[in-house]
Amino acid sequence: MASTDLERLLEISKLRIDGVSTAFIREIYRVIEWNSRLILLKGCRGVGKTYLMLQHLKMSDKKSVFFSLDHIYFLTNRLSDAIGDMYKEGYRVFALDEIHKYPDWSIELKNIYDSYADVKLVVTSSSALNILAGSGDLSRRMDAYLMRGLSFPEYMVYEHGMLLPTYTFDEMLTDFDAIYESVYHTFDIEKRFRAYLKKGYYPFYKEAGNKYHERLAAVVLQVIDSDMAAIFNIDYASARQIKKLLALISRLGPFAPNITKLSRDLAMSRNSVLTYLDYLSEAGIIHILKSEAKSDSALTKPDKVFMENTNLLHAFDRTLVNTGTLRETFVFNALVLGGYNVSTPAKGDFMIDNAYVLEVGGPNKDFHQLSGMPNAVLIKEGTAKGAPNILPMWMLALLKKG
Repeated sequence: MASTDLERLLEISKLRIDGVSTAFIREIYRVIEWNSRLILLKGCRGVGKTYLMLQHLKMSDKKSVFFSLDHIYFLTNRLSDAIGDMYKEGYRVFALDEIHKYPDWSIELKNIYDSYADVKLVVTSSSALNILAGSGDLSRRMDAYLMRGLSFPEYMVYEHGMLLPTYTFDEMLTDFDAIYESVYHTFDIEKRFRAYLKKGYYPFYKEAGNKYHERLAAVVLQVIDSDMAAIFNIDYASARQIKKLLALISRLGPFAPNITKLSRDLAMSRNSVLTYLDYLSEAGIIHILKSEAKSDSALTKPDKVFMENTNLLHAFDRTLVNTGTLRETFVFNALVLGGYNVSTPAKGDFMIDNAYVLEVGGPNKDFHQLSGMPNAVLIKEGTAKGAPNILPMWMLALLKKG
């Protein structure tokens, strides 16, 4: 690599690293084992992967460099050559953004990993990337982490500088009165929780301002046109079909899909509908709910389909967002963010960790639909306080795994 190219890449890297603040750091930062030699940070576009990686470089005590692999340089030059040149200059930590945009990424990473024992690689990619799909065997070498949007406690720190306590589901069931007394009015939960549901999941909401939902919709389309195209090798026609399917999902809200009807309405095969649902789920745009008894295969019909988070509901058509859709979408996402395994119960809306059955509803919801179900819990929106086996919806925003 010519010295001018090297200098330009270093200049871009320095600008990117200098441009980040470490005043607010995501919770996942504390989970990642940064001493690992090869780290993959996966997540949907817009959740903050690149920023987190740049924060790590800023705090590193080793010579570090940032490469965006969609830079024009990497159209005609090999990544391993660039790292070899940087290695000679003393660089030991390499942050590689959007690895899925680089052809033969898995082979290149394997070769770099095997060639430089003292090099650390941190790479980001779409959440849809399958590390087993590449030609290089990286599964034994790579530590992979999935990054999602801001949890409500993270949002409260980011937006208001307030540190909220978090609780396990069992703690909520036993201590609902104490939790209400300690946080609800102190932190003005009702107002701030409503704001979070509308715009608070993707960190770029601050810079986007009133254009947030417009930008969020554009980000989702970019995921389909760019990330899915690179990872799943889909063409323009397939991307268009996926967008049509997503538009339908966003209008219907959480629903049990009739695959035959969807196939007919969208003029695509049954297998295409199931495959595209899987793509959207892997990309972090929708959630798919299945019973524990069902296969994880992409061609297994899901029991229910949700948008991934409530901000997406507002981004696609805020006039169509109804309360029931908002409730179920939030609760599912809160359970996932909290680290719980979510599946379809025989009755009710959700089963968590094969232990509790949840039914989500408004303030007048009762246990009628959960009749005969053990460990049944109501999640009520529109109420502030809990009761035995009844939790207010806002409380799940403070959920953590034990």
